[in-house]
Amino acid sequence: MTAPDDSPRLDRAQTHAETVHRIYRDRRAAPPARELLLAVAYALFIAPGEPGRVLNTAARTLGRDGAGLPRFDALVADDAPRYEPPRAAADWGPGGAPGCEAPRLRPYVYRPRQAPSPLDDEAVVPLRPLPEPVVHVDPGYVPPVDPRNAHGICGADSHHKVLELDPRTGWVLPHWFCKRHVDHAKRVAEQVREQNAAAPDPIPNCGGLLPAYFAAPWEDVYRHYAPATWSPPSYGLCADDWPDPGNNPAPVRSGRLRLLAD
Repeated sequence: MTAPDDSPRLDRAQTHAETVHRIYRDRRAAPPARELLLAVAYALFIAPGEPGRVLNTAARTLGRDGAGLPRFDALVADDAPRYEPPRAAADWGPGGAPGCEAPRLRPYVYRPRQAPSPLDDEAVVPLRPLPEPVVHVDPGYVPPVDPRNAHGICGADSHHKVLELDPRTGWVLPHWFCKRHVDHAKRVAEQVREQNAAAPDPIPNCGGLLPAYFAAPWEDVYRHYAPATWSPPSYGLCADDWPDPGNNPAPVRSGRLRLLAD
């Protein structure tokens, strides 16, 4: 009697180990994306399941969240390739937006505001002046410089936003200005108008990791789980195929594994 041939099983285990190693080395994969990739790799190589039902097996492996919803759905939707602008480019209200970046003409000096009194000035009883505070610091201490003075910017509450598009990556660079610098905002908007019109489509900066590891009709999968407004980027679905904007670490390139999607 001859022993059964275990070489296919060993090959699958070896391929799974190599895939897991690549996933952990990939600095683009945040913990949620890493968990999704590991679940798909486990379903493809290790977990017993029906052939061609790999994604179903991965979904069962990931389970449900606190609200009872499948975690797989949200993780795949979050891996949909897309560009997400910075938070500073959102429609913030006064006080929530970044400070005005117009140039400051004179140094900022802190002036505490006095609370208005409901009484007449003659009826207000003057309070005893407080003693000067005593602050104990180490020898050689240098007080910090106010950021508005350090960067030479206004820093007041912003009301006007101007978006600049990078001519190389198409990414958004927001500029904010206060009410006193409306003319400055209009001047900056005019300066970036032609540049924005000629800017390319933004290079995706989120998602695209599943196609980097597994071959499948991912566009159909993303359309099923992503929001209805999602559309495939012009640069492709795989994060390995996107141009490097010069800010992200080089991806770990390797051959993609074959996956028969559900």
